[in-house]
Amino acid sequence: MILLEAVALALLLSLVTGGSLRNLEHERLRGEWVLLVLLPVQLVWPRVASLIGVGHDLSLMVWLVMMVALVGVMLVNVWRRWMLGFAALGIALNVLVIGLNGAMPVSLRSTSELGAPRDEATASLDADQLHEALHEETLLPQLADVIAVPGPEWQRGVVSVGDVLLSFGLGGWVFAASRRPSGLLS
Repeated sequence: MILLEAVALALLLSLVTGGSLRNLEHERLRGEWVLLVLLPVQLVWPRVASLIGVGHDLSLMVWLVMMVALVGVMLVNVWRRWMLGFAALGIALNVLVIGLNGAMPVSLRSTSELGAPRDEATASLDADQLHEALHEETLLPQLADVIAVPGPEWQRGVVSVGDVLLSFGLGGWVFAASRRPSGLLS
């Protein structure tokens, strides 16, 4: 949710400060088709994998490969759109912690700070192929989902440093691209 909010806020800030959606129309990225395919697919992949009976290890491997491809596309565009470097770093940090732990560790303490009962949070994580409860053996726990984001029930959640960097990078790129006249570099 934090990613959608960051992009929406970036668009709103751009529009109220003189930006234009028409500028986004002319924005071209190398590997753009990869982004258009992988961004939605990686969001639904865990559910699809569960529905079609793909095992955890294979599902995780497919998801990690998709994420590494997204990092690659962002990196080939960094020289002209430097904010995508933050997005690439955010994804890479998430890939690192997920790859090392076999899932994204989630702090149950952070979820309880947001009002989620511990047993409900644990049950929700048990049903999810890409998340697990953070525990003593978690590798790089500081990169896990440990940041509680308060707000209305539909908006709150627990995010990682990688999620914050990804949101900042994509939001910054959208802001810059919507303010940039066609043909200028960021």
